[in-house]
Amino acid sequence: MKKIFTTMTLALVTVAMSAQVYVGGGFNAWRDADNNKTTAGISPEVGYKLSDKWALGMGMDCQYSYDKGTDVYRVAAMPYVRYTAAWMGPVGIFADCTGGVAIHKVNGGDSHTCWEAGIKPGVIVTLTPQLSFLAHTGFLGYRDAGKYNYFGDGGFGFNMSTADLSFGLLWNF
Repeated sequence: MKKIFTTMTLALVTVAMSAQVYVGGGFNAWRDADNNKTTAGISPEVGYKLSDKWALGMGMDCQYSYDKGTDVYRVAAMPYVRYTAAWMGPVGIFADCTGGVAIHKVNGGDSHTCWEAGIKPGVIVTLTPQLSFLAHTGFLGYRDAGKYNYFGDGGFGFNMSTADLSFGLLWNF
């Protein structure tokens, strides 16, 4: 039994050492003292590069808001398949085929769920072999906005605006 466990552990370590795993994400914090509003959140991401063009990953989004005495908690999970269409030196243009499910909970109330499925374009810039800068903007697909429009307005469509702009960093192992 010990030999099997040791062999499996060594195999797992060997695969992990050759893996193209990356972690990263972003964060936000905003305080509007005039209107007594506070927002803070973190969006971690983990992924695995299958090749220079394909990657699989999972993004999370955890947000907290305080609006004039009301606490709001939001959590979303967004798995994706990333296809990098072109590399121009250190810059890559990609599209994430993604889905997402979010739960929105207002303190003292019921929780509400919404979801989305679609494509999010983006740009990745390789700063060093270990560090990359990432930017997403836009969405093409369907959104079930739910009661609180967590992902944005409900329905099918294309949105390319700065309201959907997000930045992040990825650490490549």
